Amino acid sequence: KVKKDLGDVTILVNNAGVITTADLLSTQDHQIERMFEVNILAHMWTTRAFLPTMMKNNYGHIITVASAAGHFVISFMVAYCSSKFAAVGFHKALTEELSALGKDGIKTTCLCPVFINTGFVKNPST
Repeated sequence: KVKKDLGDVTILVNNAGVITTADLLSTQDHQIERMFEVNILAHMWTTRAFLPTMMKNNYGHIITVASAAGHFVISFMVAYCSSKFAAVGFHKALTEELSALGKDGIKTTCLCPVFINTGFVKNPST
């Protein structure tokens, strides 16, 4: 629908995220699945939707919004940290793959903010 209504996408910002804070054994299966569906699988699906045109034109920019939790672990956030580690890994692997394919016109950026008061977590701090 986006391609049909707006045309080629040259900048893709993968910036969706959900979080559940609980110890691993208390985190429910559906919460873990939802975090991975939104925090990493959605990045893959949207990138796969728009990357072919970017590759054909050797032009574009893919931005992955991950989290500092993709580099540093935090207690009671095992599933969330794991999903954000996956997002950072996705960015690194995609960047390397585009380079290996000679697609130097497609830029990649990974943003890893620390705590953002989104309302998901009350009084975020470290």
